[in-house]
Amino acid sequence: AVVSTQSTGGLKVECKYHNTLMALYLRSRGQFILVGDLLRSMALLVYRQLEGRLEDIAKDYRANWMTQVEILDDETFLGAEHCHNLFVCVKVVEEDRKLLPFVGLFHLGENVNVFREGSLVLQNPSGAPSLVHKTILYGSANGAIGIIGCIDKALFDLLHQLQESLASVVTSIGCIPHSKWREFQNDRQKAPTTGFIDGDLIEKFLDLPRSEMSKICTDMFYDFDGTGMKREGTVEDLIKLIEDLARIH
Repeated sequence: AVVSTQSTGGLKVECKYHNTLMALYLRSRGQFILVGDLLRSMALLVYRQLEGRLEDIAKDYRANWMTQVEILDDETFLGAEHCHNLFVCVKVVEEDRKLLPFVGLFHLGENVNVFREGSLVLQNPSGAPSLVHKTILYGSANGAIGIIGCIDKALFDLLHQLQESLASVVTSIGCIPHSKWREFQNDRQKAPTTGFIDGDLIEKFLDLPRSEMSKICTDMFYDFDGTGMKREGTVEDLIKLIEDLARIH
């Protein structure tokens, strides 16, 4: 329900929304409201103030048991569900249906129960351009604190290539393949991870012998100099890039 304050000090109900099983989480951005439901995943509403009503403008029709939601921007939304997965949805209009399809899937392994926009450190103390445009902190029921960063596509493509190379070199505890550990899986579906980069794995590059670093960084092209021109990266380029990214936590 949307309520307003009155001059008498009371509250007046302006409008109500009933199309939920149990709405547990709310996030707002301007006139937009993101609702996290116990069983019905996420729904995006808009408050029509002049008409005094709440209107559905997009919905995820999958049955996800939500543990928290967050608005990344006007088109992109982050959710956590009960099987310790994260997912990202975008607003899409398909014929007469307005949907929130997945564009990102990731098994975190933590029961996230809080998201907050913010940072653990001072942003850009040197004044250099930031590699991460926005950061979301998360907290879990186990007491873990982590950070999710939004990056541009060029950097994502580079880090994804690096992640694939590292996954074939770095041995995990129990020898579980990285792709298997990070795949999205709950009671109803299983899907490979997509749209996310595993920062823990990326930082393991710094622990490798120099010879392994040289093998991995072959054919990795990026605008390392900030000139707008891509070139093949060296070991020093990747070390500096990863150290810069590591400074956000």
